[in-house]
Amino acid sequence: MTKEEVLQLEKELSFQEFNNHDVYQLGQIIVNHIEKNQLKNVRIRIVLEGDIVFQYLMDGKKGVVWLDRKQKTVEKYGHSSYYIYLENEENGTYQADEKDESFVICGGGFPLIIQNELRGSILVSGLAHDEDHQVIVDCLRKIKDEGSCK
Repeated sequence: MTKEEVLQLEKELSFQEFNNHDVYQLGQIIVNHIEKNQLKNVRIRIVLEGDIVFQYLMDGKKGVVWLDRKQKTVEKYGHSSYYIYLENEENGTYQADEKDESFVICGGGFPLIIQNELRGSILVSGLAHDEDHQVIVDCLRKIKDEGSCK
């Protein structure tokens, strides 16, 4: 996936409306996706308007450091952490943050954009970082395709 494709996904997978109930539905879709596809268990967090509205550590998962780091990266830059990773690989743009243990330069954090504003983040951790990213993308597509969120 290219940086341009990731930026396009950020636009495509944004919403006009998204509330706490939608967050809960998205969280359930992610859990079901992981189980249905028999992927390794993960940590999931969805933040809306500064509040952790959904968080679930699947069996065997402990701690939230990676969720915190991915969240902080998305919030600082307003882009998916996978975009930041790709940009860093290409240009070394975020080398300073690589040394800062409160951030992480890898996939698995995605901006929750509502009415063209960053209003939260969706975080998955536990798979390979590009797979964490893909789980979020697949599940956002599903919730948009079902038409429950606009």
